Amino acid sequence: MSESRTQYLRHLALSMGTKLAMIAVRLLRNVLLARILGPSERGLFALLSTLPDLISAATSGGLNSAVGFQAAKQHNMGLLLSQVLVFGCLLAALLTLLVVALVREFGHELDITIQLGLLAWLLLLAVPLAVLKSGLLTLHNASGGVVAFNVLRLLESLAPLLLFLALFWMWKRYALEAALISWLAGISLVVLVGWVWLGRDNPLRLQWDRAGQNELLRYSARSHPDLLFQQVILRSDFLFIGALLNSAALGHYAMATAAAELLFIIPEAVTTPLMKRLLQQEETMERLTPLALRLTATVMIIACLCMALIGEWLIVTLFGIVYQPAYPALLALLPGVLGLCYFSILRLDLLGKNRPGALSLMMGVGALFNLALNLLLIPPYGIVGAAMASSIAYLAVTLAMLILYCRLSGVSFWQTLVILPSDFAPMRQMLMGKSA
Repeated sequence: MSESRTQYLRHLALSMGTKLAMIAVRLLRNVLLARILGPSERGLFALLSTLPDLISAATSGGLNSAVGFQAAKQHNMGLLLSQVLVFGCLLAALLTLLVVALVREFGHELDITIQLGLLAWLLLLAVPLAVLKSGLLTLHNASGGVVAFNVLRLLESLAPLLLFLALFWMWKRYALEAALISWLAGISLVVLVGWVWLGRDNPLRLQWDRAGQNELLRYSARSHPDLLFQQVILRSDFLFIGALLNSAALGHYAMATAAAELLFIIPEAVTTPLMKRLLQQEETMERLTPLALRLTATVMIIACLCMALIGEWLIVTLFGIVYQPAYPALLALLPGVLGLCYFSILRLDLLGKNRPGALSLMMGVGALFNLALNLLLIPPYGIVGAAMASSIAYLAVTLAMLILYCRLSGVSFWQTLVILPSDFAPMRQMLMGKSA
C-alpha cells in the first residue's frame, strides 16, 4: 500500500477514535447539564453558546477558509495568525460590543433580551476566543497537523466537563454560572494549548505583509458569505425559537440537536485527515472524493435509521422524561443530518477547486430559504417546525453542491450515493494493509 494511503488510514483511525471519545465526553456533559439546569436554563446556555458562532461568522466568516487554503499551500504561519487576530478577533470584538449595546438599548422588551440579562456581556469575551480557537484549529488541520487537531478537539470537549464538575461541586446553587465559566475557560485552554503547539512546529513571529494580506482578503471576501450563511442555516433556528417560543422550548430543541449531532462523528472523521488533500486537490482526489461520499452516506443512512429507532429512549434515559418533547424534533432533523454528511466533504473539495464564490451563492439562497421556512413553520409546529426548516434547507444546499461537484469533476451523480460492489475489494485491501 502507498505511504500516503497508509498515512490517511492511520489519521482516519485516529480521527474516528477522537470523535468517539468526544461523543462520550459531550454526551456525559449534556446529560449533566440537562438534568442539573432543567429545560429553561439549558435553553439559555444553548443560546449563549450559539451566539458566538453567529457573531463571529458575520465578521470573519471567510477567514477560516482563506487561512486554511493558504496553510495547505505552506504559507507563513506567523502571517496567517496575524490575519486571524486582526481581521478575526478584533473585528468580532467590535461587532459584539455594538450588537450587545444596541440590543440592550433598543430591544430591552424582547423576551430574548430579558432572558439573557447581563449575561449577554459575556459575549465580549466569548466571541473573540471562539474566533481564535477556530482559526488555530484550522491552521493545525490544514497544515497537516492531524494529531494536534484531534488532541485539541478532545481537549475542547473534556476541559469544560471537568471544570463544570469542579465548579458545581463548590457552587451547587449557581449551576448556570458554573456551566458558563467552564465553557469559557475550556475555550481559553484550547486557545493556549493550540498556540503553543503551533509554535513548536512553525515560527510564529507575528508579521504584516501587504501582498499576503491582499491575497488572503480576496479569497476571504469570496468565501465570507459561505460561512456566514452556513451559520445562519445551522443556528438561526435557536434565535427564532428563543424569540417566538420560550426558553423551555429552546432547551428541548437543544437536546434534539445534541442527539442528532452525535452522528456528525462520521463525516468529521472522514474529512479531518482529508482536509489538506482536498484543499490541495491532489490527482487522486477525483477517485477519493466519490469514495468518501459513498462510504460516508452509506454509514450515515444506517446511523440515522438507528437513531430514529432508539432516539426517544436515548433522550428520556439520558436527559430525563421532561425532555421527551425533543424526540419529534429529532426525527425531523435526521434527513438534514444525512444531507450534512455530504456537505462537509463537498465544501472542502469545491474550495480546493477555487469555487468559494459559488459556495457563497448557494449558501446565501439556502439561508434565505431557511429563514422563510422558520417564520412559516415555527408558529404552527413549534420546535418540530424549526427542525423541518433546517432539514429542508440542508438538503437543498447539499443537492446544489453535489450537482456542481459532479459537473466540475465529471463524476456521475449515481457514483456518489451509496457503496458500490466494486468498492469492497480496494477497501478490504486498505484495511488489511495489502498493496493496491
